[in-house]
Amino acid sequence: MNYSVADLGRINDASGHPKFLQIANRLRELIDSGKLGLGDRLPSVNQVIAHFGVSRDTAVKAYQELKNQGIVESTPNKAFFVSNVLLREGLKRVLFLTDAWTPYKERVYSGLLDGLAGDYYVDIVIHNDSFDVLRMAYEKYRAIGSCTSFLIIPTAAQGQEHDYFQYVNPGNLLFLDRRVDGLPHPAVWQDFANGFHSALAAKSERLAKYRRLVFLTKYFTNPIIEEMREGLSRFASECGMGFAHQHTMFSDREIKGSVLPEKGELYVVLDDHLLIEAMTACRERGLKLGSDVGLIAVNDGPFYAHLPTPISVLTADFYAMGLEAARFVTSGETRGSPVATSLIVRESV
Repeated sequence: MNYSVADLGRINDASGHPKFLQIANRLRELIDSGKLGLGDRLPSVNQVIAHFGVSRDTAVKAYQELKNQGIVESTPNKAFFVSNVLLREGLKRVLFLTDAWTPYKERVYSGLLDGLAGDYYVDIVIHNDSFDVLRMAYEKYRAIGSCTSFLIIPTAAQGQEHDYFQYVNPGNLLFLDRRVDGLPHPAVWQDFANGFHSALAAKSERLAKYRRLVFLTKYFTNPIIEEMREGLSRFASECGMGFAHQHTMFSDREIKGSVLPEKGELYVVLDDHLLIEAMTACRERGLKLGSDVGLIAVNDGPFYAHLPTPISVLTADFYAMGLEAARFVTSGETRGSPVATSLIVRESV
């Protein structure tokens, strides 16, 4: 922390600009100049009141303005600190509205950042597969008016997106990871059915030793899971394998003992929880991964390649998805085709 209260400067009482905005600007100047760094505590509300001779309401509004800008946060005891030093004046803002923050969504984000020039800033908001949260976040950022582009991963169900976004003009909005059928908005997406099928077919010689393919998910479904199932079952049929879609319940107690792999089965697993259960079940039943039983996870995890038996993965090229999103942000163009899906073969098959 390299500032004193005197560094706050002055505000112009005769100015037409509201006092709270002037105070917010003075505080922001300390951040932009480096006198206040990431995590540094800002002057208290009482210090701001005393220094500028303003009301408590004005001081609080100044800090709320900085919070709205995304560069200041507060603790429960109302102390304020710098939470973001990367968001500077003049940067073009992009909203990345994602369903979750997973390792593969980080790959999208990494590709996006690498594809953008240094004059962009990406805001990340997570909607947790709730359309209501998605809509409120989109409307909030649209109302602020500072975003040049909106990159939105729709909810898995996608039905409400169609009804809502049909009234939003195409232009600066791109759907990521999934398309919304029936809308003219561009997308950079996965083709779950054909992508899964073609990725497995490309490695069919490696997989031919298995007699049955088991798609393992928890006890729910959505259009994406149904598309995955279609691609997997088509591959199994073409290879003369049996096929089953096994659902489990959700808790540890309910899942324990429900996954019963047998020699010659190839498991494609959607969920980390179930992946661990499948690995445990193989060990308990004396089955060796990669020879007795095959195991493929959907989407890569940060440690899959480093496990005692590295886990094979069915995954889209999420980094390329981020690069393509950056191309849309900077040029307004997309290639209009799905990103590649591949099977990364490791020792578990």
